[in-house]
Amino acid sequence: MSILNTFYSIMLPILIPIAIGALLHRRFTFDLNSFSKLIINYYVPALAFVKIYEARLSTKLIASVAGFLLLQFLVIVMVGYAISRIMGYSKPMAASFSNSVSLTNNGNVGIPVNALAFKHDPFAMSIQVIVVVFELFATFTFGLLNASKATSGLRKSLIQFAKMPVLYAIAAGSILQLCDIRIPDPLLLPLDQISSGMFAFALVSIGAQIASSKLQHNTSAVLLSSFVRLILSPLCAYVIILLLHMKGVTAQALFIASAIPTSRNSAALALEYGNEPGFAAQAVLVSMLLSSLTLTVVVNLALVLF
Repeated sequence: MSILNTFYSIMLPILIPIAIGALLHRRFTFDLNSFSKLIINYYVPALAFVKIYEARLSTKLIASVAGFLLLQFLVIVMVGYAISRIMGYSKPMAASFSNSVSLTNNGNVGIPVNALAFKHDPFAMSIQVIVVVFELFATFTFGLLNASKATSGLRKSLIQFAKMPVLYAIAAGSILQLCDIRIPDPLLLPLDQISSGMFAFALVSIGAQIASSKLQHNTSAVLLSSFVRLILSPLCAYVIILLLHMKGVTAQALFIASAIPTSRNSAALALEYGNEPGFAAQAVLVSMLLSSLTLTVVVNLALVLF
């Protein structure tokens, strides 16, 4: 598949709903916090349950994917801290920069990209669900601690993480799958409909988020953050994939997931703890805009290299 075909068949169907979401937000001014709550507590749990229930994942595969994610995360965090030291960023700026390069939007952006790139393959989506769970854990442990710089943040973040419905959706789906228990259609059908609606709603939400953001200052830091998140991260992922001898759909899905833009949660944490929230918001906006180009290349490379 050529790069133009990749953009036409995968990225364009994603960019159109995002553009519609931006236009609608300009017209009606949506409540973005409510959007986030719906995605985290309604759409993602239903999607996780259905895809885990339908997929066939071995313990060995889950362990290898988790190992890859942890290794890549540690590398990117170290890169973020190294750049902060070289550039002489203040402590609040260093915390915000590190979160901007290590926390990704693999829920709102990664899930639709995965669905289109792999034509809604349950196995590929199950890999993506594991990535999303890891990102949630990273956000509410490392991300929160990095932003708050307080030891008391660990207990709070773990409690918040334990309340995530997606954890129990994954557990339920895994148990039913392992025990080979069939769900009646009247129960499975609404869950399947909800999970299918996740893609469109998440993209409209991203468009609204982009429309509410503004470019102000910290241009060099913002561009540097986007470079690490969108270019250096997939390069690191490629090396780790080779070292772990990953192949096929697993390697493709993880390589694509490594190039997803910055998480909106990084901006939310920066705002809550006063760590350069202006920079954090711009990092989210710029990485999202630039990812329309970089993701096109990464998706095409994933399908060719692995």
